[in-house]
Amino acid sequence: MTDPKQYIEVALPLPVRKTFTYEVPADLQAEVSPGKRVLVPFGRRILTGFVLGPAQTLPTHTAILPLRQVLDGEISFPEKSLKLLLWVSRYYLQPIGEVMKIALPAGVQVRSRETLALTTPGEEALAKLPADSPERKLLQELKDREEKAAAFSSLRKKYPGSLRPILERMKGKGWVERKEDLERAQVRGKKVNWVRFRAIPEGVRLSAEQEEILDFLRKAGEVPVAELKARYKNAAPLLNRLRVRGVVEIVPKEAFREPSWEGIEDWLDGPPSLLTEDQKKALDKIYAALRSRSFQPFLLHGVTGSGKTEVYLRAIEETVSRGRQALLLVPEISLTGQLLAYFHSRIQYPMAVLHSGLSAGERYDEWRRVRKGLARLVIGARSAVFAPLDSPGMIIVDEEHDPSYKQEDKVRYHARDLALVRGKMENAVVILGSATPSLESYHNALEGKFQLLSLPTRIDGRPLPEIQILDMRQEQGEGKEKPVFSRALRESLQESLARKEQGLLFLNRRGFSTFALCRDCGFVYRCPNCSVSLTYHLPDKTFRCHYCDHVLPAPDRCPECASPGVHLFGIGTQRLEEEIKRMLPQVPVSRMDRDTTTRKGSHQKILGQVRRGDVNLLIGTQMITKGHDFPRVTLVGVLAADLSLNIPDFRAGERTFQLLTQVAGRAGRGDLPGKVFIQSFTPQHYSIRMAQTQDFAAFYQQEIQFRREMSYPPFVRLINLRLESNSESKLRKYAQALEARVQEIFKGEKKYRGEVDVLGPAMAPLARLKGKHRCQMLLKGKKWDSLHEFTERVIARMEEEIPPRGVKLTIDVDPVHML
Repeated sequence: MTDPKQYIEVALPLPVRKTFTYEVPADLQAEVSPGKRVLVPFGRRILTGFVLGPAQTLPTHTAILPLRQVLDGEISFPEKSLKLLLWVSRYYLQPIGEVMKIALPAGVQVRSRETLALTTPGEEALAKLPADSPERKLLQELKDREEKAAAFSSLRKKYPGSLRPILERMKGKGWVERKEDLERAQVRGKKVNWVRFRAIPEGVRLSAEQEEILDFLRKAGEVPVAELKARYKNAAPLLNRLRVRGVVEIVPKEAFREPSWEGIEDWLDGPPSLLTEDQKKALDKIYAALRSRSFQPFLLHGVTGSGKTEVYLRAIEETVSRGRQALLLVPEISLTGQLLAYFHSRIQYPMAVLHSGLSAGERYDEWRRVRKGLARLVIGARSAVFAPLDSPGMIIVDEEHDPSYKQEDKVRYHARDLALVRGKMENAVVILGSATPSLESYHNALEGKFQLLSLPTRIDGRPLPEIQILDMRQEQGEGKEKPVFSRALRESLQESLARKEQGLLFLNRRGFSTFALCRDCGFVYRCPNCSVSLTYHLPDKTFRCHYCDHVLPAPDRCPECASPGVHLFGIGTQRLEEEIKRMLPQVPVSRMDRDTTTRKGSHQKILGQVRRGDVNLLIGTQMITKGHDFPRVTLVGVLAADLSLNIPDFRAGERTFQLLTQVAGRAGRGDLPGKVFIQSFTPQHYSIRMAQTQDFAAFYQQEIQFRREMSYPPFVRLINLRLESNSESKLRKYAQALEARVQEIFKGEKKYRGEVDVLGPAMAPLARLKGKHRCQMLLKGKKWDSLHEFTERVIARMEEEIPPRGVKLTIDVDPVHML
């Protein structure tokens, strides 16, 4: 006899790599389908989960609980989106519930809260209890709330310690009543009141002001109440009287919060020049791919200023004209304003924007607009790869080499790689664009996996900037310290700014100084939570950690020996700004780094000042290197080209070449030619020399040889297993257990020998971060299936046999950062 009951598999937003089975009550069975949101009991709580499909197997060791509710269908996943999210979970070895959580706008989760209310017996007991007893204090707290129940979470904050046992005793005596209330989602749809004319009932007399309003309403039909209030004085009381008399009605309507377009006018350049022959050739191949309605990946390799954005725009226009949608990913939210202006001035179809710079409400509404099919183009940062587009025909990843496309916490996915996976699932054309492609992408193009499109020259025949490498070992400053500026850069900067031209100074280190050292006792200010020194910040005179944000007020004397001889070493963007203001006091200067871009809209404000010419010199970290188009910038100075070379990472040379080439590309994009000065203490390094010649092909040949010899991507795949713990002894014990399980699998499964290499476990380069001790084990393999399967075996053994008490294990598939 078959079981008439229906069971479903549900993913919950929890950091566990398993799903949960629930029974579907008969009255809800018609509403349940894969991708739908449901409310389910989980321990003491009610959580929001997502239906994956019918349960394949039923648990035998625990009772199967019924789900509570099927939520609205707007916040749900269609079949194709669900397929992508399941792929992400399998490939990156991440919990499916956590994957689904990051694919949704923040604040939409519904969850329960435990509440407690005072009962009649509890009120009677209140008078009899000792005045200083914890029970009396809690009962009095509940009584003071009158009829309102108290959330357990708020009580726990006021009464830390053994709150739960006390409440359980009082509950057993019937003094308090426990309930589960559902909290409203933090973000909800917005409603706006509209006013609509109905009729003038017989016998109703109207004033002249009311007649005027009604004349307007008869013509307009219906208008927002806010518009009417702005148009007419005393509109609120007049409308209220008209509503009471039945002349008009107030109707609430759904409204979308729109992101601010402030500053967009700074980027409007008018129509572009004619297409170059190389742009035409690239577009011909892209158009042909769009006609085929099949998955075809392209790598668009174009030098800086070659017109890649124009190729994107025309490819998107062709996509939309064929009835499909487009998705354009950018690495930084600071680039969205420039692209929005470029597209807004040229296209007629609606766009949506998705990035972390929006408020929670704006992001939610933009997501809903996309979900409802009201946008034909979505522009966004990394997480926009999950945008709920119904029929994407084109996915573009601008600056595809940028490491910020890799999520570095929670679900560690790579948006560029997901763009390719989604494109294949949707039969869409995918374009990866860059002046400095990642070695993996360029290798794939040469191997024939991507079609290579080339834009080797700048538009309008503009030359690439002239680049000089300045050997800072030869520069002499005052005393023993090396100067901040080489003589050539200082003189050229003064001449350029005297001509009212603009310049950029790039230093990839924020703060005022790198570290502080006591010259008497050798004390160095270090972060108590991380394996790094603290950076001095001038504006608030503090030492700060750039990893955990630990802040220490800067004392006048050494905390160890009380000596006043604490000296600041190194240079950051703050000190660079101070040096410039002393050297060129009349020049308008601005700084763009993490410290100056914390407020909403700050990116666009700073960039708009440069674009309008209000600022002649922009100082910044790598934020200023990425794709910005400043036609009046003729000079770029790189203050310390070696910084990225000295990172313990096999990609250090590649990142250095990319950063230098990209920032050099900001010069000479207008009518005037550009000059670039790169200051370095290792000018002989090939990544610096080849950045000078802008010769990507030569750099690729040298770097790929290094990768081949050392067995690094693209010749092998990597998975990094990182361990973190507050306790170094627990960390080492768990690492030893991990190593033992790896060796046991090698011993029992000989097929992995020769296919998987294991490095470590060893302490991470940053051995302590945010108070956590860290070590890692790097797994390498040429065959992806074997490497992935081996990792799954290792993780499964650890989860089954070694409880991670006090130790967190993070799985990073295809790691980008090795620190």
